[in-house]
Amino acid sequence: MKNIEEEIAKTLESIEKIQPVTSNPFLYAKIKHRMNELSRPTISWMTYAKLAICMLIIGFNIVTLGKIYLNNQHSDMSKEEFGAYLGITTTQNLYEP
Repeated sequence: MKNIEEEIAKTLESIEKIQPVTSNPFLYAKIKHRMNELSRPTISWMTYAKLAICMLIIGFNIVTLGKIYLNNQHSDMSKEEFGAYLGITTTQNLYEP
């Protein structure tokens, strides 16, 4: 019994010595800074690469359309001649029976 009473007394003494925990005064600012960093959108190099590829494709399409439609020497061609000029045969045409 004496052993248990000693343990209870030690426990009560240790409870009396408990002090409130103080936190770092800059803790809130650190947490807020990290949350702002995580919520900020980041643009990776892959995004720039995709944009560059899209711009190249659009540029090539504009150049190709410019050569096809704005070239006056091919404006009097028939559909068949124009298809032969582009390398399209009638077997590749999916819309005509």
